[in-house]
Amino acid sequence: MDWDNLKVALAISRVGSLTQAAQLLGIDQSTAGRRLSALEADLGVILFVRSKTGFAPTDAGDAAIKQALEVERRIERLTDEITSGDEGPVGIVRLLGNAWTLDRLAQKAMAPFLAAHPRLDLRIMTLTPRARVRGEASLGLWFEVEPGDAEFAIKLGDVPYAVYRSCNAPVKGSDWVSFYDEDSLRPAITRAHKRLRARGEPLRVTATDAGIMLSAVREGVGRGLLPMCLAEKDDGLVRVGEGEPEFVRVLHLHAQPDTIESSRVQATIRWLRESFKSVFQPAD
Repeated sequence: MDWDNLKVALAISRVGSLTQAAQLLGIDQSTAGRRLSALEADLGVILFVRSKTGFAPTDAGDAAIKQALEVERRIERLTDEITSGDEGPVGIVRLLGNAWTLDRLAQKAMAPFLAAHPRLDLRIMTLTPRARVRGEASLGLWFEVEPGDAEFAIKLGDVPYAVYRSCNAPVKGSDWVSFYDEDSLRPAITRAHKRLRARGEPLRVTATDAGIMLSAVREGVGRGLLPMCLAEKDDGLVRVGEGEPEFVRVLHLHAQPDTIESSRVQATIRWLRESFKSVFQPAD
């Protein structure tokens, strides 16, 4: 039995879609479909029921996935045990999160981390929190999102926010740009925008990514509550107030118990913790 074919079944079980499974594995959809068909032919059973809403495992599929997960865990342990400590961690770590947080890491801290670990690779995935990757060597960076099944969350730190306007916008009175987090069960940042917006000030744009919000505020669409680490060095922005941040969000690291002890996951967690302040907090 081909392990590459089993990996397709595992990926589908994690994201519920052949398209997303192919993306997860870094292959095209037709290749993923051929591998799934080959696996089902080898086993002589149908592993997934296809429908408009996605792929749901059959009873045979559940049994196959359970065994494939154990194979995956054994391969993970084997890789860690036979790799020389002098060579450092080996393999891919999938890093999921909002586009702006992952872009910030790429700008500020990724190059030295990868240089220090030449056999460790990062797969950056700007998926929504709903598209969790279970069982993989994966870590998620999320605000105000409840951990999924079998996940646990580790606090990385506080990310301060403040209200900014375009340097060309009026000092007083403005439309607003607001963050909209449809995946959060506790949209604290949405409540913060409501608190800061004066009665009668219109909300013109909502966005799910802070980078888009920053561009809209810079171009004069309206004022907005932005991460200070992004906005403080932008010459096109001016902070509306002063003193303490108007709002603080807590960034959490979501991890899986099955993979937390692997050397490449541990190395990535150390990197995220050590670089948090320089990446996500404003300069002193």
